[in-house]
Amino acid sequence: MLRVDNNAQIVRPPWTITGMFSGRYAIQSGKRISAARWKKAQIENVIAVQKDDPVSMLSDRRRTLWYVHDKFYWDDDGLTADDVKALVLQRERRLQQKLNTAHSLMRAEATGRPTRTSATSDIRRMVYERDGGRCVECDSTFDLQYDHVLPVALGGATTVENLQLLCADCNRQKSDTL
Repeated sequence: MLRVDNNAQIVRPPWTITGMFSGRYAIQSGKRISAARWKKAQIENVIAVQKDDPVSMLSDRRRTLWYVHDKFYWDDDGLTADDVKALVLQRERRLQQKLNTAHSLMRAEATGRPTRTSATSDIRRMVYERDGGRCVECDSTFDLQYDHVLPVALGGATTVENLQLLCADCNRQKSDTL
């Protein structure tokens, strides 16, 4: 599992003779400072690389500390850098979608009526993959439509959890029953 460490940061620990030769930068999480040290050029390189790709900072037999997108993550599953990047991007997209939905609901409340937001390509892809590219009612693969389980008019949001794939016939039948 990949867990964010909100307390971790790159620090310059107090000056020591050994630090002069091994490096002046370390990772601190809470009050604990890692024994690993890096020199200024190494840290500058890590900071530049982590903007695009995860960097493994510390590792022991059980877990690895990754640095990516200006945050530190502990991994205890032995994930690769590509796995970490994929999970971090997924988290960031989920957060962005939550914010978009919250802003949409806020606008809807301000105007006194629900506002429909279009489903992003990421949301449509996730719903399509989750539902297996088939209508959830009849398993048809023809004339599929993205349907809000809880309609927007009743406060439903455009989220993966509130969307489903329905064929046109099943979608019409559903709307007839509302």
